[in-house]
Amino acid sequence: MSRIGAFAEGIRSVTPPVIHRESAWRVPVVANDCMDRVVASRWTSPPVEALRAVTPANAYVLAIYLRATRCILRIDGLVVHSGRLPTCCILVTSPLQEVSAEFFEPADVLHLSILDDFFFEHCSAEARGDAPVAGMYRDEAIEMMARAIIATHAAGCMAKCTETLGKPILARLLHLHASPNRMQTFARKVTIQGWRLQRATTYVDANLGRPITLADIASAAGLSPMHFAAQFRAATGHKPHEYLQLCRVERAKQLLDDKNRSLIDIALDVGFRTQAHFTTVFKRFAGHTPHSWRVRLPD
Repeated sequence: MSRIGAFAEGIRSVTPPVIHRESAWRVPVVANDCMDRVVASRWTSPPVEALRAVTPANAYVLAIYLRATRCILRIDGLVVHSGRLPTCCILVTSPLQEVSAEFFEPADVLHLSILDDFFFEHCSAEARGDAPVAGMYRDEAIEMMARAIIATHAAGCMAKCTETLGKPILARLLHLHASPNRMQTFARKVTIQGWRLQRATTYVDANLGRPITLADIASAAGLSPMHFAAQFRAATGHKPHEYLQLCRVERAKQLLDDKNRSLIDIALDVGFRTQAHFTTVFKRFAGHTPHSWRVRLPD
């Protein structure tokens, strides 16, 4: 049985590709006899929601974003990024961590599944089992090495290059993790206290149908509007107003399943004053108008 067999169904292959296809998000399809300790797979998609995966028990997964997108990313249910995601970003998850995502724009991601014994071979003793390595990073050097893997695959080379390039990628990642100037990681992403964030989001969810101001949400969190806005954006990647609009769109998606309800009725129910404004905001976050979102459903 392949050491990577836990990632996906096994298939026989005499000349395995450098980059494997994915049977689902973050699930590479590899051969039963594949012994690679670094497996590359590529995932491209139009806007999509409700993606979920669990990092294999024997691996770390690096998701290297090859194009800018707009998304929400969560590790173990905690938001690590929300909003615009530029290229060069790398989302790292440790064994058994759950990751979920919603992409509001097309995405192109190279996934590197790195077996834990390979990881341990190329990091210091202090870094072994260091859960905070999980999180979000941004680095052009890692992106360039990821594109080198893609170029090798495109050239038709079947050489075992993922481990060769996996070593400097991992070394660079560990350097970033140790750097005080690194992009904030999962363990340090949220700056607002959890209970304040919970109160704010609960308040928004309970009051979507009525006008909500920044002062209202800040008061629910027990902070001044200016202090709350800065901490909330650092924690979620959204300004409070953007988060409010996103929540209204998500609630509207649920209501659109009922085809007997008019669009204006739904717009008013989730806090928009006009159908035109509802349509504009919905399309910005969902990539479709409310009408086109609804007609995608079977009768």
